[in-house]
Amino acid sequence: MASIQKMIIEQVQHYVRNEIKKYLRRQNDETSKIQGELTECKKRLSKLESNVNERDENTISSWLDRMRTHGATLKALRKKLAISQKELAILLDTNPATVNRWESGRVRLSRKSCEKIARIRSMSVSEAHRALQEKYILQKKT
Repeated sequence: MASIQKMIIEQVQHYVRNEIKKYLRRQNDETSKIQGELTECKKRLSKLESNVNERDENTISSWLDRMRTHGATLKALRKKLAISQKELAILLDTNPATVNRWESGRVRLSRKSCEKIARIRSMSVSEAHRALQEKYILQKKT
């Protein structure tokens, strides 16, 4: 009787081991598949990022060139945001005469000024007016 119990236990253990091995093989196969997909996704993401970075850099460079040479672009931005030269000067932390010189083309914008303008360019009209209000409040406090 003890030998029959021992045989049954061995058979059950053998069966359980085989089931565990099958389960682990399936898990390894799925893990390998997921790792392959992940590697492929990383490659595609890397390619997309490089394309975007190249385009962004080209777009930014061309926009900077236009901003530096054409004051009309700055004026159009100011009109789009419905603000005066004085208000634009406040947003850019400069004086209105400088904004006037930029718009008239007498002075080219520096890269730093272009970067500030780029931040303002991404604002909506309401955001620009909100930023102006905040600047006014800060000016009154000082």
